Amino acid sequence: MQLKNKQKGMTGVSIMALLVLIAFVAITLLKIMPIYFDSFKVGDVVSGMKEERGLGDKTNNEITTMILRRLDVNMVSDVTKEHIYIEKTKNDVLIEVDYEVRKPMFGNLDVIISFKKSVEAPAI
Repeated sequence: MQLKNKQKGMTGVSIMALLVLIAFVAITLLKIMPIYFDSFKVGDVVSGMKEERGLGDKTNNEITTMILRRLDVNMVSDVTKEHIYIEKTKNDVLIEVDYEVRKPMFGNLDVIISFKKSVEAPAI
């Protein structure tokens, strides 16, 4: 015996499973994307130091303060003074920002994302 109409569509359980999956992906993206946007801002600030003139004449503390002020203007709070490394050579200044961000996801589950941005700026 054949049925005239074949069954079409999803069952209630599969619809609920699909909704749970979509909600999980949406919540994960909403929590992770701001971290990556801040990372792009940090990269822009570090890259912008390449155009800064006279870095060789400034102390490491002055360069660090410049970077932190620019990050403060961009509302980036994950980078602190301890994350900024500066090394001077005769012709260049190597600036490196190495930091990680830890954000809670669900309950006691956290996400940890590491970033490392660096630039070699002229010391002139």
